[in-house]
Amino acid sequence: MKLEDKIYWARFLAGVVMGALTAIFKLYQPTIFLGIVIAALIYIVSAIILRAALPENARNELGRKLYTSGASAYAVMWLITLIIVFNMIS
Repeated sequence: MKLEDKIYWARFLAGVVMGALTAIFKLYQPTIFLGIVIAALIYIVSAIILRAALPENARNELGRKLYTSGASAYAVMWLITLIIVFNMIS
């Protein structure tokens, strides 16, 4: 599996985990905007950590894909998991 694929699936799973945590700890209160901001901050922090952890040649090879690969999967899975877990809890 290529590095880009690993990053994609890691972000996919991170979206699932963040969606569940957002619903369980009610991070969407007082407004869902707070939940969106927290999810975005976690994504940004994970991208910074990933950039620091990868060797320079891997960073150069990935380019922008280091930041964009899996971003949509993260967002969609965060939202879907949030809705499912919220409904299961309610």
